[in-house]
Amino acid sequence: MKILVSLVALALATQAAGERTIVEDPAALARLHGNSGITLQWIGWEHRGQVRVSERDGLVHLSGVQTARGGPGRLSLEGDVLEIGASSFTFHGRIAISDTPDAGRDCVRDGTYEFRVTQRRRYWRLQQMEQCDGLTDYVDIYF
Repeated sequence: MKILVSLVALALATQAAGERTIVEDPAALARLHGNSGITLQWIGWEHRGQVRVSERDGLVHLSGVQTARGGPGRLSLEGDVLEIGASSFTFHGRIAISDTPDAGRDCVRDGTYEFRVTQRRRYWRLQQMEQCDGLTDYVDIYF
């Protein structure tokens, strides 16, 4: 088991350095390419931000932003998809939330995160929801 865990960790580290995205489910990758936006509940679900999906040499890259209407709140996401399956994907990069739900809030996360579809929903939700200030941030990417 330790060898398997070490191999998975080595594979993820190699991918983070710029290798290829592991695509376990091509239909899920197609849904990600055709996504219909990103939201953070503090900004709102009715006005989605955009997520651009690009591929270079087999590595899937995400770049997304949602900004509040009439206020300073902002969500941004930038990084690579390491692996994608039927109901989840692994993202390595930065997720930043600023000025929401309170002015002056600055929550920046750098690392590897899981986005998962649960309960037949039409979006992937960030699973590591509690990272800053004890608040729960619902970051969703819709398909």
